[in-house]
Amino acid sequence: MIAGAVLVLISLGLFGAGGTALWAQTQKHGGYVDLGTASYSTPGYALASNTVELHMAGGGWGSGSAFVGDAASALVGTVRIRVTPVAGSGPVFVGIAPAGAAERYLTGVSHATVTGTTDHHGTYTEHAGSAPAVRPAMAGIWTAQAAGPGTQTLTWPAKSGDWMVVVMNPDGAPGVTVRADVGVSTPVLPALAGELLVAGLTAGLIGAVLVAIPARLAAGRR
Repeated sequence: MIAGAVLVLISLGLFGAGGTALWAQTQKHGGYVDLGTASYSTPGYALASNTVELHMAGGGWGSGSAFVGDAASALVGTVRIRVTPVAGSGPVFVGIAPAGAAERYLTGVSHATVTGTTDHHGTYTEHAGSAPAVRPAMAGIWTAQAAGPGTQTLTWPAKSGDWMVVVMNPDGAPGVTVRADVGVSTPVLPALAGELLVAGLTAGLIGAVLVAIPARLAAGRR
């Protein structure tokens, strides 16, 4: 009976996870699940994300601040970042680079590290410094980048590693204020939702049987 009760509880968790996966599938816009939109600003020369870790640890999930997995492109697919200067038509630069390379580029540069993807849950860590040695486009560190006037869209097929997103003025000038939104494509989401729901149904049925059998035996002894 105890084992049955545990399986029923597990099935509820699986149903919840499957329902969440189905809900996320309905939130897609243009093939991407929206992860949040927010405004960011710093008087310094750059806005940088916290390190995004995508790794496998011993064949399972590893630690990370966002998405995890050696099969990152299968799990997450493509990351889309859209950045709009607060002025609307001004120029902006956005790039994603290996975290170590981005940190070296920003060493000694006045910038802000941002954690969070919404206006009400984002936090800033300001780093004192001076101007960057070279303009961002000349840094030679970016795995993907976009620059120009108005809204810029960066798309990046997710890959294993430690990554950092950096937003700057293309000329390296101080004062960066933008509106940004992040989305990801999730190729395995429909299949994952189905598997979670089937697993939940199976665990629930087995649990119900395990609970029902001792209950009937106990009733028969009366």
